[in-house]
Amino acid sequence: MIYLQQREEVVALAQQELSDNLIDQFARQIIVPGVDEEGQQNLSQKRIFIIGLGALGTVASQYLVRAGIGDITLIDPDTIAQSNLHRQINYDSQDIGKLKSTVSKSKLSHINNVTQINEYALDFEGFVKKNNNPVCDLILDCTDSHQNKIFSSIYAKKFLLPFVSISINSTEGIYFAQDYSKKNTTCFKCLFPIADKNHRCLNSAMIGPVAGFVTSLACTKIIFALAKEKVEIANEISLIDLLTSDINKLQLSSTSCGH
Repeated sequence: MIYLQQREEVVALAQQELSDNLIDQFARQIIVPGVDEEGQQNLSQKRIFIIGLGALGTVASQYLVRAGIGDITLIDPDTIAQSNLHRQINYDSQDIGKLKSTVSKSKLSHINNVTQINEYALDFEGFVKKNNNPVCDLILDCTDSHQNKIFSSIYAKKFLLPFVSISINSTEGIYFAQDYSKKNTTCFKCLFPIADKNHRCLNSAMIGPVAGFVTSLACTKIIFALAKEKVEIANEISLIDLLTSDINKLQLSSTSCGH
C-alpha cells in the first residue's frame, strides 16, 4: 500500500512537472481559444508523419515542432542541393550534399524538449515497409509527387487516419484534407486520378513565400485538430492564389470509393 501511494505521488509529480514545462514553453499558444492547457497537453501526446522535406515540409516541420507536438517523424530520401536553399528553410550552404532528413532533425532538435523527432532517409513506401505498417494521429504529405500522394492517402484510408496534402506551383497552392476515420470518404486517387508526370518542383517556377503561406494555412488547421483529444479534420480542398489573394474553398461531398 505504501509503495502504491509513493508511486502515485511520483506519477502526479511528473505530470505536474510536464504541465509546468508546457506552460513555460507554450504560454502564448495556450491562451489561444481552442487550444488551452488541455489542448497543449493533447498536442504533446500526438504523433504526426511529415512526408517530404522540401519547401513545404521544412516550413511545416518548423511550425509543428514549435507547436509542441509530441512525436514527429520526418520522411525524405533526398539530399540537399544548392537550388533548394531559396525556399527550404531548414538548410544553408554548409548542408549541400547532406540528407534532408538528417539535417532537419539536427536543426529541429534544439527547439524544445517536448518533441521527439525521428528521421528516415526513405520514401514513404520504403518507410512503411521498414517499420511494418506504422500508425500515427495524422499524415501530412508535402511531396511534389502525385504517385507519392496517392500511396500515402490510400495508406491513411486503410488505417482510418486523418490525411493532409499540400502542393504549390509558381504563385498558387492547394490544401487538401480528408478525415479517413469517417465513413464515405473519397481518397486522393479517386479525386485526382491523372497528373502531369513531369510536374516536379525542380521543373516549376516558385518563390519561397508561397510555400510559407500555404503551409501556414495547413499547420494552423493541423494544430487545432491535434489539440483535441480525438483528432478530426474537415474534408476540404482550398485553392490559393497568392497574386490575387484569393482562396477558394471547396467542400467535399461524402462519397465512398473502392480504395
